[in-house]
Amino acid sequence: MTLWLYGCAIAWGTAYGLFILARRRDHLRAAAKTIAVTLLAATALLSGQPVLLVLALALSALGDFFLAYEGEHNFFAGLVSFLLAHIAYCTLFFAGQDPVWSGGIGFFAGTIAIFAFALAMLRQLRPHLGKMRLPVTLYTGILSAMAIAALSRGLDPVLLPGIGLLLASDTVLAFERFVFAPDSPNRRWSGPVIWFTYLFGQALVLATFLFA
Repeated sequence: MTLWLYGCAIAWGTAYGLFILARRRDHLRAAAKTIAVTLLAATALLSGQPVLLVLALALSALGDFFLAYEGEHNFFAGLVSFLLAHIAYCTLFFAGQDPVWSGGIGFFAGTIAIFAFALAMLRQLRPHLGKMRLPVTLYTGILSAMAIAALSRGLDPVLLPGIGLLLASDTVLAFERFVFAPDSPNRRWSGPVIWFTYLFGQALVLATFLFA
């Protein structure tokens, strides 16, 4: 049952990205967008995964719903939903850290790289953020902490690519939201890249626990 749900989540998310993503924003599109990660959350719940994993996926699905609509209020609500999801992930990942690996040079170098990436991204975004400067800075800090928490578990060949995809998704989303002009040709590829990196990133995070 849980494997069937997991497969349905990926199949639905792929179909959404290919056939529905480019449609105008309305209630049906928002519902369709929310289904994929909701199914991942249901998979985690029914397979007895940690509560924090279920919570993170459920909050992510809520964030999907808000971001399916236009407007600053919806964007901010989506930002808060994903911020809480990343806090849940951060707590979950740190609880399973490898104390030997996380005290070594590899983890230290990875942490420096994550912070350097976050600072470089903020430097590019800062002139475009306006009143969203503080929320986006806070979000970037929590996102970085989540990535570091994932790294603290060791060089997991499933989890770390998943986290990398989530970082890529949020990075492109930030540039689409704050940097790209409304008529920018970059918007032709940014939407699909944001969605598919996000979908498969979440799927890989769940797979880390589901197939452990």
